[in-house]
Amino acid sequence: MPKELFSFSAIAARLGPSPTVVVHSAFAEPQALLRQLAEAAPLLHGAQLYCLMPMVPPSYIQKEAASHFEVTTFMPGAGLRRAVNSGLARLERCTFSAIPQFFSPANIKVDLLLLQVSPPDASGHVSLGITVDYMRAVLAQKPLVAAQVNARMPCTCGDALLPWAALDYVLHHEEDLVSTGAATEADAVDQAIAGHVAALVEPGDVLQVGIGTLPDLVLGRLDHLHNLGGHTGILSAGWQRLIENGVVNNSTKKEFRGTTITTMAGGDASLYHFLHRNPLVEFHPCSLTHSRKTLIAIDRLCALNSVLQMDLAGNCNAESVAGRLIAAPGGLPDFARAASQLRRGKSIIALRSSFFSKQQDKLVSNIVAAFPEHTPLSLPGDCVDFAVSEYGAAALRGLSLSARAKALIAIAHPEHRTHLQQAGKND
Repeated sequence: MPKELFSFSAIAARLGPSPTVVVHSAFAEPQALLRQLAEAAPLLHGAQLYCLMPMVPPSYIQKEAASHFEVTTFMPGAGLRRAVNSGLARLERCTFSAIPQFFSPANIKVDLLLLQVSPPDASGHVSLGITVDYMRAVLAQKPLVAAQVNARMPCTCGDALLPWAALDYVLHHEEDLVSTGAATEADAVDQAIAGHVAALVEPGDVLQVGIGTLPDLVLGRLDHLHNLGGHTGILSAGWQRLIENGVVNNSTKKEFRGTTITTMAGGDASLYHFLHRNPLVEFHPCSLTHSRKTLIAIDRLCALNSVLQMDLAGNCNAESVAGRLIAAPGGLPDFARAASQLRRGKSIIALRSSFFSKQQDKLVSNIVAAFPEHTPLSLPGDCVDFAVSEYGAAALRGLSLSARAKALIAIAHPEHRTHLQQAGKND
C-alpha cells in the first residue's frame, strides 16, 4: 500500500500561506514527525498549530521552530506549561466536550493533520491508538493527513480505526510512545487523601479518574471492591490491574456493558501492550465520552478529580496559582457536573489542605474564604458532593452555604481553621 514519499516540502507545496495544522494529542503526539516538522518550520511559516496536552516539550515550540508557528493548546500538559506561561503558546480555555465544536467548518478550517497510528491490519485499517479525542471532528473536514506509522502504537478497540486510504503521507518510524515515566514519590499527604477518597467508592460505581500520582494511589486501593465500571477521559496504568482482575467489569452499566470507555490513555509500555486489540477497553471521541447526554445516562457515575484551591462555598480552581497557569478546565466540569446531578452519582474533589510558599516563607491554605480577583472558576460549588483533603472528607451535597463552609473548614489545615472561621463570619 504505497503512499507519497514523505517530506514537508511536498506537503507545504500543497498548502496555502499560514496553514492550520492539528497535532495528534497527548501521549499520541508523533515525535518523529514533529522533529521533521520543526526542521521544516520555515516552509510552514505562520502556521496556526493546535494541540492538546503534550506530555514532553514538543519540537514545534523549541528554538528556531517556535518563531514560525502560532501555537494554541486546549490543555497545556507538562510539555507546554512553561511555554504558555511565557507567552510562546496560547491557551484556548474550554471543556473537553466543547473542543469538537471548534473544528466545525464554520469555525476552524484545518489544512493539515499530523497523526501517529498503528500499522495497517489485514483489512487495510490503521488505528488512532491511545488518543481518539477530537480527531474525528478534524478528519471530517478531510484535511491533508500525514501519519507516523509506529509498530509500538497499539491497535485499540472502539471508534479508533481509520482506512489506510485516508492517509496522504506516511512516515514509517518505530519508537517508544511517550510514557508517564517514573511515578512521583507519594508523600504522607497523598496517601492520606487517597485513603479518604477510596473510602467513598462503593461496589457498582462507574469511575472517572484523572491521571497522576493521586489518581493511581486511589485506584490502587480499590482491589477489595467488585462490579466497578470505568468511563473516563484518560486511562492510566492504575486501571490495568483492576480490569485484569475483574474488579472493574462494567457489569452495572446500561450502555457499553462489560467495557471500560475512554478517549485517551497514558502510561507505560505494559499498559500500551494491554490495550492492543483488547475488547475490554474502547476508545471513543470526546464528543461521546464527555457529552452530558452520555454521562447523565450513567446511573452510578463517580467522578474523582483534584483541584488546586477551593473557597468556602465549594467553588473550585483547578487551573492556576499566583498567576501561574497549571492546567485548563479539561474534563473536570463535564464529569463533575453530570455526577452531581445524578441521584446515585458522586462528584468527589480532592485537594491538599495547604502548601508551603517559599516566597511568603509560610504555609498557605488551599481552602480560602474567597478567591482572589482573576482566579479562574473551574467548577461551581454546587457541583461538588464531597471535598477531600488529608484531614478527611466533607459531604457537601444539599448543604446551605454556611453549613458548607463549616464542613470545609473542618478539613482545612488546623493552622488555618481559626482564620477561615473568622473570615467566614465577616462575609
